[in-house]
Amino acid sequence: MKFIDFCAGIGGGRLGLTSINYECIAFSEIDNNAIKVYRLMHTEEEINYGDITKIESDYLPDFDLLIGGFPCQSFSIIGERCGLNDIDKGQIIYYLTRIMDEKKTKYFILENVKGLVNHDKGRTFNIILNILEEIGYKVYYKVLNSLNFGVPHMRERIYLVGVRNDLHKGIDFEFPSPIKTIKGLNSFLIDNDKSLILDETNKTFPTFIKYLNNKYNQGKYKLNELLSEEYLVLDTRQSDLRLYRNKVPTIRKGRQGILYVKNGKLRKLSGMESLLLQGIPHSKVQKVIGKISNSQLLSLAGNAMTVNVIEELAKNLDKYIKRKDNNMDLVAKGSKTAKDGFKNEGFVVDEFNNWNKSNLAQGWLEKMDYNLSDIESVKAQKITGSYKADIQVKIKIEIKLKSLVDIQNLQVKLVSNPKGFNQIDKRWLKTYKKMWNIPSDVYELLQYFTGELSPKISNPKDNRRMFLTEFSKEEQEKILNFFNMNKILIVSDILKGKGEFAAEWMLVILKINDEIKWALESINYVLNYFGNDEVSMSPRGSILIGKITIQRKGGDNGRETANMLQFKINPAELIQ
Repeated sequence: MKFIDFCAGIGGGRLGLTSINYECIAFSEIDNNAIKVYRLMHTEEEINYGDITKIESDYLPDFDLLIGGFPCQSFSIIGERCGLNDIDKGQIIYYLTRIMDEKKTKYFILENVKGLVNHDKGRTFNIILNILEEIGYKVYYKVLNSLNFGVPHMRERIYLVGVRNDLHKGIDFEFPSPIKTIKGLNSFLIDNDKSLILDETNKTFPTFIKYLNNKYNQGKYKLNELLSEEYLVLDTRQSDLRLYRNKVPTIRKGRQGILYVKNGKLRKLSGMESLLLQGIPHSKVQKVIGKISNSQLLSLAGNAMTVNVIEELAKNLDKYIKRKDNNMDLVAKGSKTAKDGFKNEGFVVDEFNNWNKSNLAQGWLEKMDYNLSDIESVKAQKITGSYKADIQVKIKIEIKLKSLVDIQNLQVKLVSNPKGFNQIDKRWLKTYKKMWNIPSDVYELLQYFTGELSPKISNPKDNRRMFLTEFSKEEQEKILNFFNMNKILIVSDILKGKGEFAAEWMLVILKINDEIKWALESINYVLNYFGNDEVSMSPRGSILIGKITIQRKGGDNGRETANMLQFKINPAELIQ
């Protein structure tokens, strides 16, 4: 399994993955101190792709898994909580998801602060989940504490694990259980540097004594009592002192006020010790001692992922990937899904043509309001050509000695995941221009949107096209107003179609392993369900008509067809 380490820091996530023999082939980091430590700990040979906002996916080597601890300052409980409005840090998630989408990455592991979960009353986290699901992933998430995974370090973080929809096995990924055995603090607090002792000989000692006697701590603590308890940990927060036993509070960048008692003296937590508390092996830590300052190491450790947690996550993901399902391994199952995906119409045709023996077909016919006892015969056939209907079903019925033949056109969607998005229409812009009489000014803006025209702005997110968020407010309104004014026509054309083979029904079949669930709804219901809502802009800069996403097709290995406009829905929503 090959992976790239994004927002890599010093490579804590990398160590967790390489510990189970996954292969790191590149990384991305911009902090010079972090890069220096990363090189010292790991390798001088791998390419650092640097600033993620400037990475072109086409230049990245192929890889299977993306790991990233995207910047957390925007989401942290102790930060300013600007969230996705923080252009410099909060929106890094957009660049990560763009890379996943364009490289069709199979799996991902993302890490962030616990505060992300409830930032802006949960809206920020929901936006991130929606983006990940929109680009085709089944996403699992859980808050895990490093303290439960072999290190005495209280560090709660939200971890997101993603599996590309076509690789999902129909079973859920399971997060690792806590590890019961944890080494004591004496295995981690091992630095003997005398300059880290805090006593009368240290110039900052009077400041500490003053802190012990401030209005928050006065009368609560006696120094000699604190010094009598070996490996007692003190967290000198801005106001009140907090004490910890058998564990260390969260190591954070920018605040290094953690002390502990050893041999009857107070000591400052060192950079070496903070790295060990993040699960970084002693052999790796030794490579950087003396080559970067103690304060810088403390700061870098505060930004790192805990190796032990990533290792356990990776073990569970690896088990999930290698799990056999009905004697069919993942590669075979993925291949079978791809091959059979284009045979779903044939499957439905066969079921209809054997309706008297098929419980599925009988259910579909009853859903279309037929009395099974009135049916004389059913003849289904596939429709070829660029029509919305995939199958035409001729149903001969006999009522009161009169034979009638009904014709029903069905659009069929076969999906293997309840969160999978499905393309419902894809054409060149010039075709849509003729269909909907798109005004020239709107047409030109959409050409920038799809990439038919190169971006007209400097430093775009993607050098090949423009997201809706990158247009001026006036231009955004012009595009959205066009889709809003023509919403009924557009939704009807992309879902129902026109002419004798216009779809009258949508049949959605959700097949997971051997289990089949289905929904058959009239096209008018489908039009209303997916398209009867406001036209808006998605957080990622696509266009939304209700539950319909409008975006540049992308992919296609950089071929010109990547610049087509496509419309997508999640058909499985009709089943839920």
